[in-house]
Amino acid sequence: MKKWERIADQLINEAIGDGDVSHLPGAGKRLPTKDESLTPSEWRAAFKMMEDHNVMPEWIANGARLEKMEAELREQINSRANEHRRKLARAKASIQDAAGAESDWNRYQARFLERVERYNREALVHNLTLPSGIPHRHILIGEALIEGALRRDA
Repeated sequence: MKKWERIADQLINEAIGDGDVSHLPGAGKRLPTKDESLTPSEWRAAFKMMEDHNVMPEWIANGARLEKMEAELREQINSRANEHRRKLARAKASIQDAAGAESDWNRYQARFLERVERYNREALVHNLTLPSGIPHRHILIGEALIEGALRRDA
């Protein structure tokens, strides 16, 4: 053990050099502190190591992926509803154009509802894998998202 201590001390002394660290970024500034009051003390070292090495539990990665997926679904339906309103406004003079716009919208809604259902299945599986005390992902109601998007102002 003494051998390793000597090696560690030698490496530390080499790194310190003459002690002048004023050229380093952040020199003279306080080190940022992180609020770990909600993290059990016996887990802090493990969490720090995981964070330092960009490792995260699968349930956290899945949660982030689902959050992104939900945001994309919401953005897509809002964008598509705006496009549908514009098509209907342009098609007022032509019944055929209005029927085509309505047909396109109906096909899009069906595809959108399938994507929402896929999201909901993944969210349910994700919720089953969460440790206790972690909030679950909510289930999306596709029809409500569509109605809300249609009610928004263009």
